[in-house]
Amino acid sequence: MRLTCPGLGGFSFCFDFAIFTKAMSLEELRKTKLDKLNLLKKAGVNPYPSKSWRTHKIKQALDDFDALAEEKRRLVLVGRVMAMRSHGASTFLDLEDGSGRIQSYLKKDVVSEYEYDLFVNSVEVGDFIEVSGFLFKTKKEEKTLEVEKYRVLSKALLPLPEKWHGLQDVEERFRKKYLDLIFNPEVKEKALLRSKIIQEIRNFLLQHEFVEVETPMLQNMAGGANAAPFKTHLNALDLDLYLRIAPELYLKRLLVGGFERIFEMNRNFRNEGMDREHNPEFTMLEFYAAYQDYQWMMSFTEELFRTLVAALFGEPVLEHASGKISFKEPFPRIEFNELLKKYSGLDYDEVDEEDLKKKAQELGITIEKKMSKGVIADEIYKKVARPNLINPIFVINHPLDISPLAKKLEKGSESSTVDSNHVARFQLLVGAMEVANGFSELNDPQDQRERFEMQEKNRERGDEDAQRLDEDFIESLEYGMPPAAGIGIGIDRLSVLLTNSHSIREVILFPLMKPK
Repeated sequence: MRLTCPGLGGFSFCFDFAIFTKAMSLEELRKTKLDKLNLLKKAGVNPYPSKSWRTHKIKQALDDFDALAEEKRRLVLVGRVMAMRSHGASTFLDLEDGSGRIQSYLKKDVVSEYEYDLFVNSVEVGDFIEVSGFLFKTKKEEKTLEVEKYRVLSKALLPLPEKWHGLQDVEERFRKKYLDLIFNPEVKEKALLRSKIIQEIRNFLLQHEFVEVETPMLQNMAGGANAAPFKTHLNALDLDLYLRIAPELYLKRLLVGGFERIFEMNRNFRNEGMDREHNPEFTMLEFYAAYQDYQWMMSFTEELFRTLVAALFGEPVLEHASGKISFKEPFPRIEFNELLKKYSGLDYDEVDEEDLKKKAQELGITIEKKMSKGVIADEIYKKVARPNLINPIFVINHPLDISPLAKKLEKGSESSTVDSNHVARFQLLVGAMEVANGFSELNDPQDQRERFEMQEKNRERGDEDAQRLDEDFIESLEYGMPPAAGIGIGIDRLSVLLTNSHSIREVILFPLMKPK
């Protein structure tokens, strides 16, 4: 629509915006907006006041519209201008705050000729304004605020893009998430749902007597997972430090110190590849319960997920791209080796490393010298078995050499009899994605030392992600750590699952992106 506006103080900025934006560069548009900013300043207007006098959110105005209109209550609303339509001496505009959108109506004979001309020559789509007036319905029954007064709250100096064009702009959407939030309501809805997911989990744990704690993110030694860390330097102590890859070893120190139920929900950092399930900075929940084992932890986790999904969606059923996923029934518990045999035909306990390598190569899996037998088996499992695991399932009893912090699997009721090849570990799979990993925690300091030494040997083979021998942690175990069960849940992956998203970049407000 071409705007026809009277001049004001020698300035006139009325134009067909769609044609204008195509013809002008971004810098030229910015200069035009700077001219409008200067016009406001010349008129004695502060285009960036410190506060507003809002009386109602837009949603409140719409929900209580009839009563407010009948009372002729004067409302003060605020928000971003999302559309403008001028007709001579009147202008309609769409105003949007964080709660909703409403139409507003300016008339020259109501706000005054001077204020009206200033408005149409300085305010445009993208600006934040404050409007005060009364509610009424137009002839088309549209709920509207008739404006008596207005104020500019923030003058935008760059134009909002007209729209996003799907996948061709997906990188720019992630890079400029603030614009994505403006134009795509589902992006904000996912962010709000993620917030509710976190709150429901926290409430569940607190109700079950878990205590929230915080542990160091800067660590002398990066431990608790097999991953490459980010390294930094502390000038004050002339000390190399690492951003943590997991909080696990510090949380276990708290079990040594007498805490029985603890959890931490915070950031981890891993200097590794990026894909739909991985971001170098991510949010992890870990919690531990003393005097429990991995069987108890699976039951507790099942209850957590069932409660969480019901709180979010009204029943423990998830609408997913692969179909409805129900959390109502008990989750099956199937051994890692059973799945490996079913989908690859190989028995981990019967084959040697060379057999696994041959199978992996047949499947197109790249084999590296640093890979141990357990790692190769795990890669085969991920390739052939995991894609079939849609409904909630616990994959249990993993190979020992990929689980350096888990207890060996006990045989029968005698704790002195153990399986030296497998550990008491589980992974929770939903929608063919691992969302949780837990085990009976290893609290034998001598066994832990042997596991760390095994990891050091893997490191010598070229596995730079292998865990290091942490003497301080072993010393803490020597003071005695009670039997315990622990679990890690990736909040980003869980959010992908529960928002039916494709990538964790859709549920992280500011995913890491390579600068242009």
